[in-house]
This record gives sequence, structure tokens and C-alpha cells, in this order.
Amino acid sequence: MPFLRENSGKPSLEKIGALLIVLFPLALLLARALGGEFASPDAGGLAPGLGGPGLGAPGLGAPGVGDAPGLGGGGLGGEAALGARPLIQIIHFVGDWAVRLLLLSLAVTPARRLFNWPKLLLARRTLGLGAAFLIGMHFVVYLVDTGSLATAATEIVLRIYLTIGFAALLAFAALSATSWDGAIRALGGPRWNRLHQLVYPATALALLHYFMQQKLDVTQPVLMTGLFVWLMGWRVLQHYGRGTGLLNLVALAAASGLMTAGIEAGWYAAATGIDPARVLAANLSFAYAISPSWWVAGAGLAVALLSEVVLRLRPLPARRTARA
Repeated sequence: MPFLRENSGKPSLEKIGALLIVLFPLALLLARALGGEFASPDAGGLAPGLGGPGLGAPGLGAPGVGDAPGLGGGGLGGEAALGARPLIQIIHFVGDWAVRLLLLSLAVTPARRLFNWPKLLLARRTLGLGAAFLIGMHFVVYLVDTGSLATAATEIVLRIYLTIGFAALLAFAALSATSWDGAIRALGGPRWNRLHQLVYPATALALLHYFMQQKLDVTQPVLMTGLFVWLMGWRVLQHYGRGTGLLNLVALAAASGLMTAGIEAGWYAAATGIDPARVLAANLSFAYAISPSWWVAGAGLAVALLSEVVLRLRPLPARRTARA
């Protein structure tokens, strides 16, 4: 398979690993379906909703209220009640993994530099296309659930979070259609690069769509958004030549954690009227669960420490090194 090989013809462990990551949610979805988790309790195993109106709840990664905590709509243990609309659970499951793959694809560039792993760049296209495939699948299952193109079009026009999700879908479709070597040659490098800068606002739209379709618990959207904040913050540091260095990365981890807490507090204040101070105070409490802000800050700190160790063992070329 040429697409799993390096330019030299050698098998690429990075490309193979990326493909396995992309196939994992599809295999998991198939296993859950064959296990009967998506069977309708009142239709002999046939998924309902094929002819019914859409709920307008398909989120790019949205866990339904009552889903298994920490797993979004794709709980591994089947703990989420599937209810009478299993297609909605499939929509959520696929959307969850689409967001995860999007963030993984965006993490390739910083990981490549922070761990001095140049060949990791070979995994980016596979992860990006895998995320786009799941986004397309997410949309197709939504269309099947509505049972009518006219109904789906009406919902997309009238429901703002669906409009936002559809805009993100169109952006990722454009990126996918040009994610091959021939497109780069046809567009030219600079024009192609400008087009693919769309991945950042498109991901932001997908995350906003994720937030807006939630009813109560926005833990997963907050966590994913916090990780996106870190990824974008690293790119800002890298732009100014400060993308490596322990102090820079520790500062980025702290800032990303604080921004994540602020995003959570702001969202609850806007959506429910809860006093932001109460939400911020809850971030300091570990009585029930660790808040997304701490997970983001902790992940950033772990990356900072690991990068420091790796780059001491395998330093970047001197002309490219930017230490704090």
C-alpha cells in the first residue's frame, strides 16, 4: 500500500499508526452495533427514526445527558441509555471521535517539534482525512435520522448550531478535497497553505457547534476546547520562536488551564445564568471530579516536562532551537 510508505518506499510506522487510530472508532462502532447496543428496544433490532423528524441534536462530539461520564456519547461500557432513538447515539459517538481526531491531527505539528520527531508529520494527513470522514459520516447519519432532505435543510437553516455545524462541514469538505499531492501542485504551495489555514476556524466552529447542542453538562466540550486553546497557544509561541523551552511551555499550560476555566464559567453564565464565580470556585474543588481546566493544565505540564527530557537527549538542530 503506497499510502502507508515513506517516499523511500519503506513502511511508515507513523502512517500505519495513524491509520490504526482512525480505524479504531469504526471498529468500536461496529462491535457495539453487532453487540446489539444500537438495536431499538421496540422494533426488533431495527433502528428507529428512519422516517421520523430529526431531534436537532447531532453534535460534533456531544455526549447526551446521562451518557457515561468522560466518554461522551461513545461510552465503551454501554452505560448510556440508548432509549428509542439509537441513531442519535450513533451520531453522538461518531461526532465524539471526529473531534478527537481533529485535535490529534492538530497536535502533530507541535509534537513533531517538541519531541524532535520529524517523521510524525507523515501521520497528519491520515488523521485529518480520518476526522473529515467521521464528520461526513456524522452528517450522513443525521440525514438518515431525519428521513427527509427537506426536513434536514429546514433544520440547518433555522437552528443556529446546526448552521454552524454545517459551515464547519463545508470547510472540512474543501480541505479534504485538496488533501492530495496533485491539489498542492495545482494550487501552488502558498495558495494551498492559505486554504488549509481554514482548519483552525473550522475546528473552532465545530467546537462551538459541540457546545451549543448540549443541554446541561458541557464537561467534554470544555475539555476539548481547552486542548484546542493549548494547541493554538503553542502555535502563537512558535510564531515568535518560543515554541520550546520548559518555562515557555509551563506558562502555556497555566494560561491554557486558566482560559479553560474562564470558558467554562462564561458558557454557564451565558447559557444558564449561573454566577461565574461559583463555576470558577468549583474548579478548585476536587470533591466530585477533576475539572477540565486542571486536565488541560496537567496535560500541558506533562508535555512540557517530557519535551524537556526528550530535547535534552535529542536536541533540535542548533539553527532551529528556540529555548526559553
